[in-house]
Amino acid sequence: MLRPLVISAPFGNYIQPEGATPTLGTYTALRRPGRWWRVLRTVRYYPRLGAWVNKIGLRNPGIDWLASRASSGGVSLADKIVSVHGFSDDEWALLLDRVAALRPMAVELNMSCPNVGHINWPGWLFQRAMATGCRVIVKAPPVNYEQMVEHALDAGVRTLHCCNTLPVPAGGVSGKPLKPVALACVRRVREVAGVRGVGGLSIIGGGGITTVQDIDDYAVAGATHVALGTKVMNPKYLWSDAGVRPLIEHAGRRFGAGAAAAPAQEAPACRPAT
Repeated sequence: MLRPLVISAPFGNYIQPEGATPTLGTYTALRRPGRWWRVLRTVRYYPRLGAWVNKIGLRNPGIDWLASRASSGGVSLADKIVSVHGFSDDEWALLLDRVAALRPMAVELNMSCPNVGHINWPGWLFQRAMATGCRVIVKAPPVNYEQMVEHALDAGVRTLHCCNTLPVPAGGVSGKPLKPVALACVRRVREVAGVRGVGGLSIIGGGGITTVQDIDDYAVAGATHVALGTKVMNPKYLWSDAGVRPLIEHAGRRFGAGAAAAPAQEAPACRPAT
């Protein structure tokens, strides 16, 4: 069940507070080493803006590493989202097959990353993702997302995540500067869905959420869930969730049980894509 509050990738790999849904990843078809070196070299905080900038670029151990951990009992995926990103048609196909076999609670298609300069997708992607039977989440870019959203809705996707980090020359910006962009994305996705006559839509809003007021702002914009990212970019959350507990509880009150239910169009059990 998708909780009202989600922990975004890559933070969901490490921060998994009770009452929230963690997102693992983002995983790619091949291993992309050097995450911690990239963190040290590129992650910077700008306190006057309340913004983080990074150029990590989807560094991760690869989808087969996750599959190995799952098969050995090192991680349970039944209550987690698995986020994936493909750099080619073949990689997207492989990732969908791998994730379907892993049977996570949901698969998130991370459709953009400002640090890898890649925003494209095969025309069959959303249909094939839906054919796995997984709950499919499309994580949209902060710009140029309308055609993507239309294609996703037409394929039957009913969960959208608004949105990814803002591209800048130094990498991707997250935190408070992302909030107005993400709120606009939430509102526009609602409008696009309305024009297309799509109901039962779940929207995960994320970007700059640090207070209960931020959660309320996303709810007013039309979100049904919220996602935390840079709020949990702090080692203290590895030992205590006290700092996010008020946000988890407020999201539960604000969105209620309706946020947890999967749309009827999306079956709960994954199966290998064909």
